[in-house]
Amino acid sequence: MADDYDDILDSLFHGSALMAYVQVAAELNCWPPPVEATRLRAYDLYENALAEKNRRKSTALLDQPARCIVRYTERKDGPDDR
Repeated sequence: MADDYDDILDSLFHGSALMAYVQVAAELNCWPPPVEATRLRAYDLYENALAEKNRRKSTALLDQPARCIVRYTERKDGPDDR
């Protein structure tokens, strides 16, 4: 059961939603925080986190060396004897 909660919080959106809920509650000093303010903050946090995740992924791909595939084919009359 506890593992289920860990999996949910590892989700980018659910982690952003929880962070938004706590942030809005602390800023407005009310419990529970207003739904609309929490929703807007959650989407903002999620979009920023997703953009950062995609930026890191694209940067990692650019840092990899280019791959080149070379095919060797033997000549039909046999290998070179040079």
